[in-house]
Amino acid sequence: MTRILTTNLPACPRIANARHLTRILTTALLILATQTTQAQDNTPPDWGAFNQHVDVTAWQGHHFKVSAAIRTQPLDPKAGAELWVRIDKADKTMGFFYNMMDKPIKDSTWKVYTVRGKIDRNAKWLYFGGLYQHKGYFHFDDFQVFIETGHNKWQQIPLPDAGFEDDTAAFSKNWFYLKKRSFFTPRLSTDNPYEGKQAIKVDGSTFTKTLTYGNNDTAGHFITANGIKLYYETYGQGQPLLLLHGNSSSISLFEKQIPEFSKQYQVIAVDTRGQGRSGEDGKTYTYDLFAEDMNAFLDSLHLDSVDIFGWSDGGNTGLIMAMNYPRKVRRLAAMGANIFIDHTVVDDSVYRILHKEQHELKHDKFPRSTNRNRLITLLLTEPRHSFDQLQTIHCPVLVMAGQYDIIKDEHTRQIAAHIPGSQLIIFPGGTHYEPADHPATFNKTVLDFFNAP
Repeated sequence: MTRILTTNLPACPRIANARHLTRILTTALLILATQTTQAQDNTPPDWGAFNQHVDVTAWQGHHFKVSAAIRTQPLDPKAGAELWVRIDKADKTMGFFYNMMDKPIKDSTWKVYTVRGKIDRNAKWLYFGGLYQHKGYFHFDDFQVFIETGHNKWQQIPLPDAGFEDDTAAFSKNWFYLKKRSFFTPRLSTDNPYEGKQAIKVDGSTFTKTLTYGNNDTAGHFITANGIKLYYETYGQGQPLLLLHGNSSSISLFEKQIPEFSKQYQVIAVDTRGQGRSGEDGKTYTYDLFAEDMNAFLDSLHLDSVDIFGWSDGGNTGLIMAMNYPRKVRRLAAMGANIFIDHTVVDDSVYRILHKEQHELKHDKFPRSTNRNRLITLLLTEPRHSFDQLQTIHCPVLVMAGQYDIIKDEHTRQIAAHIPGSQLIIFPGGTHYEPADHPATFNKTVLDFFNAP
């Protein structure tokens, strides 16, 4: 029998007026905006870049090449420099992109590096510049851009301050920061330039690795499970507690849970495949596949049984794990989860928002955008289970949602009603982001559940 712990709420609340509808739509927009931002910011803050750009509207469909002289004085094994190029289209989507991150430059002698490509249809700007990462000194000189005007005929595009022969004011006027970091300082330097009297020398000698959840080399590890490379971090000691994050997010989503949970548990926070720092193998994303990954992940860690807290997509995966791999799940707390997807589960506005974002991403070739598109497809088509299947779950389960959650109230209640002995909590006035909005109350609720006899 399901135990309902919420008070002063109707059994099946409906949208009573425009104010309630507005709150739900605002919540949906907030969730999607936050997810997209997190997806774009997953790159560790260990690099910086400067750039300038040229208008290539007149050269759509033509080949280009961008070159620069670069040398590096690494002060740690991960230090390196790169030449990067990106095409931005008139519709604000991305076309060609390459940043040499797959083969960073570590050579201390000057060499000229070239990136070649084709200017996309509907292209507006060609961005190019220097990129640098980790601790070291990074030197750049003599940037050049060429457009192919005929067979083996190239026209050089004039660039302001391409050889850095002017003063600091000229550099500040003509070059811009893509990522400005306090520990990377570009300066004009007469120290062995490639040509002329000066080059740009980026001083990264004070670089210090910023340790944040989801980007903590001290607590972080990689392990291969189910054929893919998964990234995870561990904190604390005791009973293992697995944290599963939401769509297009990462371990960083739990920044307000990990400090508290790790006081009592060995917290194991993992980036789901294709998200955060974990890899993927091109397979279609499904929650059953995510659950299969986590089962293999726990096998690789030689863990027979763990507690699980899953938020949003992580809650979906947790429910499937409890159904498909019951021995692995000691207790499960699921926040804002759903067991299938249709118009009874989320408001029609959510579908409109997701379809609009998919349309905007359709012609964007940037890898993160392609992956975000795949993750939106997951939201629109998964999961594909039924309420009746939940009756196979026999571990203790805490089902949670906000009163104004993106998942409709009746769906959450039906999940709890179909899991034998489950508990249900609807947070009054809460949204899908209750763990972040009210962490003290939320964390206590989850810990009380895990610590119950």
